[in-house]
Amino acid sequence: MDKLYKSLMRGSEGAEVTWRAEWVKAAAAQNDLFAIVEAIPTVRQIARQALQQELQQRQKNIDIDNVYINITDQSNEIERRPSGKLSEVLLHCLDNNVLPSYLAGGGDGVFHLPDTVGEQMRVKGFSIIEAEEVITYTLRNLESSLRSEMAKYWAAPVKVATTEKTGLTNKQALQQAYNVVLTVELSLKAMAGFLDHGMATRYCYLLNLENGAGAYNVVVSPEFDSRTSLVPGFVLDNSMRADPQMKLLNEPTGYVIHTPGNGFEYFARNLDVHATLLARVSASGSKIAFPKATQSVSAHCVDAYLKGQLETLASLMRDRKGQTRAFSRVLQDNQMLSVMRADIGRRFDQVQAELKRTEWPLWLKNGGNTLQQRYVELEHSMEKYHSDYRVVFDRCFSFKDYVLRCFSEWAMSALGEQLEAETIKVRSVHKMQLGGRTLEQVDNRTLTEFIIFGLHDEGYKAEISLTGMPPGSKLSAAALEQWLNNINVRSQFVSSLPADPSPEFAQAYRDHLHSNIEFALFVARHSGVFSETEAKVIERALAGDSSVSIRGLKLSLQIPGPALKGVMVFQAPETRNYLVYLITPAGKSVFMTFADAFALNKWFESAMTADRQYASSLIHPDYLHDAGSLRGASRHSTHYLYKLDTQYPDLFPNGTAPLLNDVNLAFQSELALHKTIAPAPYRYLGIEPRKRYARLNTELKALSTVEARDNAFPSFERFTHDAVKQNLESLLRSRGRNVEINPDQIIVQTDDFQKSVTDLLIEGLSFEAANPAYPSKYDPRYFLTDGHPAIDQLDIRDLSSLSKTFRPGDRYTEMLNTDYLDGKHPGYAFKRAVHAKKIRCQMHYDLLSNYIDGRFGSDIFLALQRVVGNLKEDVYHYPINDSSAEGDEGLYEFNIGKTGLTKSRDRTVAGVYILRMNILGQLHDWLYTPDAPDGVAYRPINDFIPSIRFQYGPMRDYYFDRVAIVDQKVINDYFDDLAASGKPLPPVKTQERAKLNNLFTFHDRRVRRALSDIDERTTSLKEVIAGLVYDGLIKVVNVISLAVPPIGSVAVAVQMMKSVYDGAQAQRRGDYSAALGYGADALIGLFTLGQAATAGASAEVIKQVTNVQRSFLGLVDDARSAAQFVAEAAGHKAADQQLIDFFTELMKDRATSISQTIVR
Repeated sequence: MDKLYKSLMRGSEGAEVTWRAEWVKAAAAQNDLFAIVEAIPTVRQIARQALQQELQQRQKNIDIDNVYINITDQSNEIERRPSGKLSEVLLHCLDNNVLPSYLAGGGDGVFHLPDTVGEQMRVKGFSIIEAEEVITYTLRNLESSLRSEMAKYWAAPVKVATTEKTGLTNKQALQQAYNVVLTVELSLKAMAGFLDHGMATRYCYLLNLENGAGAYNVVVSPEFDSRTSLVPGFVLDNSMRADPQMKLLNEPTGYVIHTPGNGFEYFARNLDVHATLLARVSASGSKIAFPKATQSVSAHCVDAYLKGQLETLASLMRDRKGQTRAFSRVLQDNQMLSVMRADIGRRFDQVQAELKRTEWPLWLKNGGNTLQQRYVELEHSMEKYHSDYRVVFDRCFSFKDYVLRCFSEWAMSALGEQLEAETIKVRSVHKMQLGGRTLEQVDNRTLTEFIIFGLHDEGYKAEISLTGMPPGSKLSAAALEQWLNNINVRSQFVSSLPADPSPEFAQAYRDHLHSNIEFALFVARHSGVFSETEAKVIERALAGDSSVSIRGLKLSLQIPGPALKGVMVFQAPETRNYLVYLITPAGKSVFMTFADAFALNKWFESAMTADRQYASSLIHPDYLHDAGSLRGASRHSTHYLYKLDTQYPDLFPNGTAPLLNDVNLAFQSELALHKTIAPAPYRYLGIEPRKRYARLNTELKALSTVEARDNAFPSFERFTHDAVKQNLESLLRSRGRNVEINPDQIIVQTDDFQKSVTDLLIEGLSFEAANPAYPSKYDPRYFLTDGHPAIDQLDIRDLSSLSKTFRPGDRYTEMLNTDYLDGKHPGYAFKRAVHAKKIRCQMHYDLLSNYIDGRFGSDIFLALQRVVGNLKEDVYHYPINDSSAEGDEGLYEFNIGKTGLTKSRDRTVAGVYILRMNILGQLHDWLYTPDAPDGVAYRPINDFIPSIRFQYGPMRDYYFDRVAIVDQKVINDYFDDLAASGKPLPPVKTQERAKLNNLFTFHDRRVRRALSDIDERTTSLKEVIAGLVYDGLIKVVNVISLAVPPIGSVAVAVQMMKSVYDGAQAQRRGDYSAALGYGADALIGLFTLGQAATAGASAEVIKQVTNVQRSFLGLVDDARSAAQFVAEAAGHKAADQQLIDFFTELMKDRATSISQTIVR
């Protein structure tokens, strides 16, 4: 397990993180900083603008991109007589350091078309001499133009204003961003052992002081070129002395300096600081002074960099000789603050090297300088080749880059604009009319996410609005919809993928693989994993020795598939061990040795079984459906068991391609992986069905949210709290006291317990109040907490009576009958309509998902779609034939029992249905199993008995948990008999009396089932109701928390969708844990945050929750219920008051930026 450190980052101070997690934040901080710099107008843009302005000053109405300088005599000073568009001529002169000198009388001129000197094409009123003068003037005044535009940019307000940047200028935003970079650099440096956390926290405080009270600046005289000096440098003084100049003392009070190229360094005495810096100044006679800072450290550094930017500009403009690159590029590097960027890169490379050294194993730490140097060289080479490979890889396989490129090309061709999809936001509103009310599903996405998600089908279009475009942009919602109407970027991306690797890809992959193997071999050789003989076997294989066999591993499947990705088994006559190269679950390339095939297979089977995602990374996507069998002690702890074949296939049979020369295996694996972004059935659906799939996701999100948030059964805790609150407030009003009561803050204390009134009633406790005529100090009493208003009119005897007569369970049952089953209740029609629509929507959505996953063909798909589509949603009562005959096409209850047909009474598996289809005159029965642990929603009815008989755990629990409590003993015995018996049994049959025609009846059936379970409960009422509410919440969270859902349900497709996000987005918008069924894990994460809050972690840390967690909070209407659900998910019976307080604070800011469902 990676070591944990305490972060110094603003917003996560004190949080325990790995240095790699902090490194991700550092990369994001640098990207934020560089984004501000990259928004500066380019040198070429400024030059073009200056040319256009000079023409306007001379009252010349000339389009610099649509007039051409053409010349006749090609031999006379051709280098000073460039031809082409006026704008191109300007840039040519700039890049080549020439001033134009045209032949006025020799035919040179300005024309409307290229390659012509005809008088009829000559631009009237604009001579070649005037063009020459305008270009010359523009070039000679370019320095002034650049200075002016840079000054305007730094003084202008930020374009994309976030909460942190509201009201800031670009310069202030740069200072803020640079402060974040310095802070994360200091945090990483502390993790590398630079200082202990306590002292690092002190210097972080000094670093962030607004007025620089703890800092001195570093000033070198005489001043050198800003590109190579010690500026900007600063000293942080632990003692915070106020002297105008830092006095050089031999006192060990502690100083931290920061200089270009070296970053943060610690010195006990400032005499050592001065001596060290003086030694670094190359020129003799230099002096170093340390004046007191008068502004923040980040402001000082930014000012120094911007000053250096202007000084470098002046220097470059004075002396252009010796430039080997286009001069506009040289100027552009300075414009982009290349000195600052390069220095930041060097500093963070140095910190990373120091951090890696902290993880060196003992053999490396004790190995000597030569060994360590070689290790670093190989590691650097591996990382370099990996980086190069990723560039080529992304060029071929990056879905995100493809989407951005498609939009950029369309925007340029249709609108004539350069637009960035990542900076534009799309707000979509989809409305639905149900039960006399309107549902509005509001989704906020980046334009990239929206393009991937796609439009809805005709007749169901969402209303969209755009923000974040540049001023004056022609991009509109109508234009965007017109573009997206007939395209699907997922399908287009997959269709655009090359069938074979390019030479560039092949070379990059070879270099990447070779460097990985070389590094892994070095580690294996020197760490003792390999003997010298074994190491030489690998070296021979790398050299192409055909006597070394290279084989792979395969799963044991009925239809054999390809070898596992990235696994190579080396064997030679002189070695008995199996030498295996592999990528570990942590993503590291290593060599391992195994004494025999059994040990080798066992290791991989265990690793893959323990980590489904690791298994998915090794298995070819086309074989994931059949790979592994579902296991698990319960539906909450499932895993897949994998079995490897004992026969190892040759990866390069008959010497057809030596190692490193055949990249086809790796390429084809990546190709199959990326095709899961839009599987073949999805591509064959056509435009409108794909749009319908997107719309169904939107509607399912809205309906699921309303059902779980507005129409769900209230938690027993919330119901009891509200009921007793109402009771006590009514009692006090009758006694002349109007006050708001919080029963959680009224604590009853007896000899046996001390509990709030709410908990007292939930747990069914009662107590006797003493006779007031004979008081004693041992009598039951109550007291108020957390500033609850005084309620002298409430007597302890009132609470005693309440504890004996309130009976919250009976009240809860009564509430379900009146609020959920009574047709006259004002909310009944809406609840019934929402539930019906949600069932149909989920059926259709699951049907499309399973079809896309390849679970069945188009004939089954169309038949299932017909059955679901024929279900009614109205108040009409459809007569049902009370018969046990199998019936015709339609939807049926799934009733199970020892004979398959229960004569006395049906034992129904709630929410699981049989769909009977007529296909070409043949009747077929399929089961609908929503939210099944294996992710399969539709399966043949014949799969039911084998899933109980031959599999263990999750599917049996899935069916069992959906049976009414009163039937569970009988069904458990039935399942035991199925497992024990080997006899072939017929599949469960449909029954006409179990046919379901109208979805409007499903709401009442659900409520009556809940009432039945409450009546028949064998555990506490609280647990029964919690199970009903909690399971619903987890299922809904799995649906609503994603901005861009994966296509289908294959785990690898989810992983591919995660690639749309990077950096800071990965944790928030790119959290796909719920899509993988890990909603409960997200709640455990919230419990951990609650514990951190109790331990005193900062509020900002606490509020860094993922969208999965925010989605959960958005569904729960009170902190007590949220705390209870989270505590139970984490394995605790009850939530303590501290956890409740945490959620009270957290839920004040629980709105998610991704999704909102409104009921009007």
